[in-house]
Amino acid sequence: MNGIEFLSEDGMGDDALQLIADSAGRAARRLSFFRMALGASGNIDERVAAGDLRSALTGYFADERARLDVHGWPADGNVLRAHGGIALCLAAVASQAMPRGGMVGLDWQTGPTGSTLTVSADGATVRMPETLVQSVEGRMDPNLLDARTVLPFVVAEMTAACGGRLRIASDWSGTDLKRFAVTADLPGIGFGSQHGTMAAFEQTGNAGR
Repeated sequence: MNGIEFLSEDGMGDDALQLIADSAGRAARRLSFFRMALGASGNIDERVAAGDLRSALTGYFADERARLDVHGWPADGNVLRAHGGIALCLAAVASQAMPRGGMVGLDWQTGPTGSTLTVSADGATVRMPETLVQSVEGRMDPNLLDARTVLPFVVAEMTAACGGRLRIASDWSGTDLKRFAVTADLPGIGFGSQHGTMAAFEQTGNAGR
C-alpha cells in the first residue's frame, strides 16, 4: 500500500504523509546521486568538489541494504568530475550486486598523474553483475542493455573515454562468489591516451568451477 492509498483509509493520514515524505526523500537522494554521477557537461577537465561527491554517495547508501566503508577519499577540493562519476557508479554497481546486504569498500587515491580507485563487494550473497565482465572486456552489445544492467556498461565507457583501465578481481569458494573488486586506473589531464583506451579485464581467484 502506498501513501495515496493510505490517505483514503480512516485514521491513516499521519502514516500516509510520513510514507510520502520518506518516498520523496529517497527519490531526491537518488536524483542527487545520479545527477552527480552522470551529469557531466562533456568538458574533459570539468571538476567538482570532493565533498559534494561524498555527500551524494552517503545519501545513496542511506537507502541501501549494503553498508559503505570508505578507506580513502580525496582531500577537500576539486577533482575531475569524470573520475568522481566512475567512483559513484562503481559503488552503486557493488551495492546492487548484494541484494541481501553486505559491505561496499571504496578506496580512492589521487596523485599528480591521476587517480586509482578500488571498489569491492563483500557479503554473504554476492552476485557478479551479469554485464560487468562483458562491458569491461569491450564486447557488450548496448542493444541488449536495460535499466537494470546498463550501469556496468556506463562505467566501462566512462573509463575508456578518459583513457583509463579497469581490472576485476574475484574470490570464490567452490561455485559461490564471496567477493569481487573493481580497480580503475584513471589518468589525469594530459597523462592519458588522446583517444582513450579500452578497459581491460583481469580475474583472480578460483573460477568457480
